[in-house]
Amino acid sequence: MGSWDVWLSLVSSLTEGPSRVDIVLLQDPLYSKGCLPSFPGFKSLAPPIARPRVACYLSLSFLQQFAVLPFFPLESDHLMALDVFTPKGFFGLTFPCFRIGNFYGRTLPPAPHSVSPQTSLPVFDFPYLVAGDFNIHNTASDPTRLLSWKEENESAPYFNRATDLGYTLLNTPGICTRFPFTGTQRASAIDLAFANPHILSAFRSWNSSSLPSTGSDHSPILISLRSPSPHNHKPSPRWQEVHWPSRNDKLKGWQVPPPPDAPSPNQLDHWFSSALSRLKTTTEATAPRSRPSSKSKAWWTPLLIALGKEFMKATQRAKRLQTPNSYTIAKHSKLGYFKSIKSAKASYWVDILAKTSPNNIWTAKQLVVTRKTPRFPSLPDALGPVSIHKALLDHFFPPKDPLPTWGRLKRNPSAAPLSAVEIKLALSESSPSSPPGPDGVPYSGWKKVNLVNFMIIVELLSPLVALGYHRPLLKTANGVVLDKPGKASYNSPASF
Repeated sequence: MGSWDVWLSLVSSLTEGPSRVDIVLLQDPLYSKGCLPSFPGFKSLAPPIARPRVACYLSLSFLQQFAVLPFFPLESDHLMALDVFTPKGFFGLTFPCFRIGNFYGRTLPPAPHSVSPQTSLPVFDFPYLVAGDFNIHNTASDPTRLLSWKEENESAPYFNRATDLGYTLLNTPGICTRFPFTGTQRASAIDLAFANPHILSAFRSWNSSSLPSTGSDHSPILISLRSPSPHNHKPSPRWQEVHWPSRNDKLKGWQVPPPPDAPSPNQLDHWFSSALSRLKTTTEATAPRSRPSSKSKAWWTPLLIALGKEFMKATQRAKRLQTPNSYTIAKHSKLGYFKSIKSAKASYWVDILAKTSPNNIWTAKQLVVTRKTPRFPSLPDALGPVSIHKALLDHFFPPKDPLPTWGRLKRNPSAAPLSAVEIKLALSESSPSSPPGPDGVPYSGWKKVNLVNFMIIVELLSPLVALGYHRPLLKTANGVVLDKPGKASYNSPASF
């Protein structure tokens, strides 16, 4: 793909067609002034080299639903992969991750190809699909082609390894994918796709004719997989809208159940969890529930919903009637709809600036300044999200020797009792705008609870202090990994 016209033709066919495309795998992509071309609605990823031979584009809607981590094998710059990760599994299976490989095979002496069969078709115990320009000929993909001995020798290692490891060729046999512009070469099927046994059940179709021609000598191929069932966030309470006056009577009379005498760690954990759960249920009973969606916009208004419906009606009427008057009405409806969207965005931004103070000026700046491309931790010995997660945690929090096994917990007679003054001071130093921890309750909620009945938190935490026990639930946190600017290399956890 060496021209701008070919690129625009490709992305237009992906965004304007009836099929939704979430992942685009490009081989020999257009590359100018050290950058890949951008297109609204897609995020680009490529190996960190001067002239990448493979690149991937992901739709922003897909990225908002799934955690995606790029993988660049050390063996070759002509192969990259995307690890799509979620703890709840994909395709109705229990696998927490599946990988999509992007392959570009070139003849690079002395090796027969730029990517070896072992690198392109590895042994994985999780779902894996690899697709791209393999640049090899075989009777499995092109049964009517008469192969030379050289073509057979080049393709045999790949197809033999695929057979040995249980990979399935997804191509429809006999369908050509490359149509040379010159008359001296034959059409061929060299753009291949292989799926290992774990992902084969999710495969739906392979189609080389559903997308329009891009002007390249390769046909764009559409591979459809079963929906991976994203991990959607559950509705959560909007704590800023809790009607606290209606909760005051219950909170004033709320009592923490007495803790067990000389408990074991498990018994104390159970007591604390049940008491905290009851308290959380009481406080959030009147809170409206949010319904998170990747399509939610803070500036969206009911007027835009009505204008959008009118725009769709006018467009459908114009397609049905095909009269000058209906086309004019559809055009004005479209102009009015998009003008109202721009106006709503501008009004929302003016409202943000009007409410800006020294405390949140940096938040406003982040919305204006162009965001830098995020760096993904690419650690030499970490080959997936789980191993990268472990490497970062081991660096930030070096593992310590395990504590001795706890028996029955005994009260420490010299421990100073926990006071309400200490809790009030700790809460006063906590920002109410900070995001909540794993329990889901923000500091603003705990401040309200403590204001109504300060004995609740005192009685909830006092047994832990007296028994000298820091339960595991209080040791968990939500973290974000940020890259340190100006580092020479980002192959070490110390750069994050």
